Amino acid sequence: MGRVKISLFLVAAVIVVSGVFSGVIQAESSSKSDAIRQNLISAVPLEAIEGTAPTVKKPDWYFNATVYFTVAKNGATVSDVGEFATLAGQTLNDARGWSRLGVKFVQVQSGGTLHLVLAQASLLPSYSSGCSADWSCSVGNTVIINDDRWTNASPAWNASGGSLRDYRHMVINHETGHWLGHGHKSCSGAGNVAPVMQQQSIDLMGCTFNPWPLASELWTSRF
Repeated sequence: MGRVKISLFLVAAVIVVSGVFSGVIQAESSSKSDAIRQNLISAVPLEAIEGTAPTVKKPDWYFNATVYFTVAKNGATVSDVGEFATLAGQTLNDARGWSRLGVKFVQVQSGGTLHLVLAQASLLPSYSSGCSADWSCSVGNTVIINDDRWTNASPAWNASGGSLRDYRHMVINHETGHWLGHGHKSCSGAGNVAPVMQQQSIDLMGCTFNPWPLASELWTSRF
């Protein structure tokens, strides 16, 4: 009987010790698993975790500005001023154009800081002695588009194979470029894309025609 008690005692002791070791092993295993899990989480880039996004730094020249502009006509024009206003607005806000500066152009009935005028060709010199009846012009806050050019583009442009629609994009962008603070630029080399601030209406100088500002032209002194 005494031997049975001793045997039962030894069995109980083994069970207790096994349980203790099992608990220690499970606790240690759990700690290691937690550590491994934490290391894995730490190794995942922040951007890869759902619900987070990388911060995008806007370029220094990004202005996030709104320009309000008016549209009018002056004199007897062949072109429809409503169609002119529509295409001018589309050009100014096109993702290929000056909107890349972070500028939104909004047409208003009056006021505004930019004024677009579709003008009879012979009236261009009345805006400034620097304006010609042959070309479009920019004077102060007013961009004057020559109706003859708007209707027919120019001999140099047409000879290069440029379309009338692209010419209209170009002339709006070019004259608005003056308002933004740009002067004229020259062709950088035969076969290169012309800067939008080149006088492409007059002479492409070996460059290929281009209605939109180049990346190097994305700056303004206006704001």
